[in-house]
Amino acid sequence: MRLLAFDTAGDGCSAGCFAGAEVLAFERHEGVSGHAERLVPMLAAVLADAGWDMTELEALAVTVGPGSFTGIRTGLAAARGLALVRHLPVWPVTSLAALAAVADGTDGLPIAVALDARRGQVFLQCFDPDGLARDEPLMLAPELAAERLREPHHLVGSGAAAVLRHLDANAMTSGDAVLDAVAVARAATAARLRGALPVEGTALVPLYLRAPDARPSAGRSLLRA
Repeated sequence: MRLLAFDTAGDGCSAGCFAGAEVLAFERHEGVSGHAERLVPMLAAVLADAGWDMTELEALAVTVGPGSFTGIRTGLAAARGLALVRHLPVWPVTSLAALAAVADGTDGLPIAVALDARRGQVFLQCFDPDGLARDEPLMLAPELAAERLREPHHLVGSGAAAVLRHLDANAMTSGDAVLDAVAVARAATAARLRGALPVEGTALVPLYLRAPDARPSAGRSLLRA
C-alpha cells in the first residue's frame, strides 16, 4: 500500500511516504508552532523525494489527537482535503496508538502510553504488547494514572516521567517511542492487518479529551452599540 502519513498533533510536524513497511521519504520539523505553514510544503517535499505524484497514492494516515488543538485541526483539514480531491481512504490514528505502535514491546509487558496534557494532567491509554488497545483514552492526574497501572507496564510517552514518580520499581519506562509520521504509518498498517477499515475524509473527527480554551461569545457583540 502506498501510504502518505503525517502528524501535527504533537510537539513536531512530520510527514512521510511509505510502501508497506518501507520508509521511502520522511521529513520532520521540531516545534509546537508553524504547522499550518509547513505541512503542505512538507507533504509536497516527501512526495517528490519518494518519486510519487498524487495519482499514485493509495491511502492516507493522520493523527486525530489527543494533542495540540491547532495542530490537530491543521492535520485533519489537510487529510480531508486530500482525501476528497483524490478519493483516498484515510486511516485515523490516535497519538496514543501511534506511540504504542513504535514502543519496544520485546519485554512482553503491556504498553502504557502517557502523554503530557499540561496543567498537571496526562493522557493515558493501555495497549497489549502488539499495540491493540485495552481501554479507552483518559485524561487524569499522574497519580490517578498510576493507580490504573496495577501490573507492570512498559511505560512510554512525554507524560511517563510524571506517572513513574507514583509507581514502584516493577513499572518500566522507555524513551524509545517518538510521535511522528513513522509511528502513524506503523499504527495504520497494524490496524489494517488486524482488519480495521479506513474512513472517508468527511468522516474524520478529532479526538479532544479536553474542551478548548476558546469559548463562544453566546451571541454577544464585542462592538459597542
